[in-house]
Amino acid sequence: MAATWSLIITTAGAVATTLLGVIVGGLVSSRAQARHWTRDREMEACALLLRESSNILIELAAMNGRRVNPRAGEVRPVSGQSSEIDWRPWNEALAMVNLIANDQIVEAAHVLDAEIWPVHLKIKAEMLQGDDWFPLRDQIEQRRREFINVARRQLGATGRPLHRISGRPELNDPVWELRRPRRNSAE
Repeated sequence: MAATWSLIITTAGAVATTLLGVIVGGLVSSRAQARHWTRDREMEACALLLRESSNILIELAAMNGRRVNPRAGEVRPVSGQSSEIDWRPWNEALAMVNLIANDQIVEAAHVLDAEIWPVHLKIKAEMLQGDDWFPLRDQIEQRRREFINVARRQLGATGRPLHRISGRPELNDPVWELRRPRRNSAE
């Protein structure tokens, strides 16, 4: 009879251990999947924000470029250029970051947003003169780089922080002096 009880207890222990292992394994697996899902959504939100910040920079540059007639020094729009930016995609990207990302990424996104708005308002109010655009653009690019580095750090990217996010030469690079005026085809 003692052997029977020993067999029952051993069998019950094995079943309980197996069930406990399945439950713990399921919980661990569920948490890991939730972490991966969250990280993937954060990466998508960050990528969307970066894409839209690039679009905003392109539109700001176009708005700024349309204002100056270099020959006469007068401010006038070039035909076909819009003076308004569609902020909906930018605000949607920022909302996704606010909704999904962790606090450090959200804060970096807000710093970038705070850098963009005054530049837009200055361009819209025609307050920029000559090369005023370039330092403002560089400040936005610096905030974009800071956002990227925060996102990389928070999302587990390996390696050192980025010091540049594009291959565009600096303003003082001699490559900018290589631009030659177009010749008239009648010459």
